[in-house]
Amino acid sequence: MQSFPKVLVSAPQAKAKAYCFERFIDNVMDFKYPNFDVKLFDNTNDNGDFCSYMNGYVYANHGKNANFEALSTLQMHKMKSDSVIEKMARSHNDCKDFTLKLKYDYLLHLETDLFPPQDIIESLMFHSMPVVSALYYVDNGIYRKPMIQRSVKLAPRFLTSKNFMANEDLCFCDGTVKKIAHAGLGCILIHRSVFEKVAFRHIDGLNNHPDTYFAEDCAQNKIPIHIDTSIVVEHQNSPWGVFGLDYK
Repeated sequence: MQSFPKVLVSAPQAKAKAYCFERFIDNVMDFKYPNFDVKLFDNTNDNGDFCSYMNGYVYANHGKNANFEALSTLQMHKMKSDSVIEKMARSHNDCKDFTLKLKYDYLLHLETDLFPPQDIIESLMFHSMPVVSALYYVDNGIYRKPMIQRSVKLAPRFLTSKNFMANEDLCFCDGTVKKIAHAGLGCILIHRSVFEKVAFRHIDGLNNHPDTYFAEDCAQNKIPIHIDTSIVVEHQNSPWGVFGLDYK
């Protein structure tokens, strides 16, 4: 085990994604990589009830020695507001903090409605890159598109990213590994050294999610982001509140 880098599989979680939690965690527990733990940081305002459900499900279905723990971000931290984005940023940073505190070599940041193949960890680690993502799709219906963005320089010191144009991804996604401005945080392997320079953040009053600033901060610190276009991950996203959320 010591010859395999230690990996933390982690992400923010919320009761809004209860509709696919059991399928998600069953898939993760089947990962083939021999040295990983799973920690989810729940930001549901329910006094830890959803965390208790998740821990109970894993205990009952994967055993008491399962490498899993669900923790409540809102119980660990006193939040200053009810901002959803602020809570998400805090949960993202819990993933980062535990990666550093518990001396993991990598964080596989895996959103809890994505279902990668069982060899996802070793497949991304093979590239030996500080930040490397798998490919997944976002939005729904005619707006469905891959989570890939290019760099756009709006001013000498202002760099941002922009979605590909319609059908432009058809030539980009050719099965190779490519440098990219932004690949989201859905299924991305991040080396611990990245977190010595970059944290997750939000800006009060702006509706930008932490993944946007993560990509911008990596660019500012000259940390390249790559995407393996040969790995396409199923994303069972849905408008929150459409699915039933009875998880008991």
